[in-house]
Amino acid sequence: MGLDLLEARIGYIFRDKTLLREALTHPTFVNEHKDLGLEDNQRLEFLGDSIVNTAITRHIFNLFPDAKEGELTKIRSTLVNEGTLSKVASFFDLGDFLYLGKGEDLNHGRQKSSILADAYEALVGAIFLDSSFDKTYEIIEKHFDSAFGHIEDVYSLDYKSTFIEYCQRKYKCTPDIVLVDEIGPAHSKIFVIDVTVKGKVFGRGKGRNKKQASQMACREALKSLEDMP
Repeated sequence: MGLDLLEARIGYIFRDKTLLREALTHPTFVNEHKDLGLEDNQRLEFLGDSIVNTAITRHIFNLFPDAKEGELTKIRSTLVNEGTLSKVASFFDLGDFLYLGKGEDLNHGRQKSSILADAYEALVGAIFLDSSFDKTYEIIEKHFDSAFGHIEDVYSLDYKSTFIEYCQRKYKCTPDIVLVDEIGPAHSKIFVIDVTVKGKVFGRGKGRNKKQASQMACREALKSLEDMP
């Protein structure tokens, strides 16, 4: 298949097509075609690994304004790993475009999670070299949204269900989750939500949307329970 089809799928047209071809070239292909003087994708993979980590770190830092360092680290590790990256690659059928050695190809290399994840990182590295970090960040965000839905839904912060279950068991009632404020301009609002039980505020949370703010409020409510005897 032509590389223009892959470019259409990933939403990026390369100015330097050699970068794209290098990103798709597995070491086994280079080993079998040493006379061609090709470069494999390992250096681009090394670069792309850092770019993906930085992009996702930046995104979740903005997306979860109340989350502490440990929680942000946990969210990032859930989002950036071989499994998720290979799923993003599979969404675009990246494996169909790889240059693999014959043995690796016969051994179902185009479906291997490790090869797909590495190839996606290499692709990201190539896009970065061909454009800029801001453009690459935009592309990564679109890729994750296309493969999984919104990033905040990939990592499910289900504090809300946990706190509701606790209240039903302990207080025989359901907590009230109330929007108390909206901060900032219309295009970049921060929502503030309180979670209350029988009129008492147990937690307050902020988020880019009401769902996220509710989860953060319930997280704070659960933390307050940990301090109780």
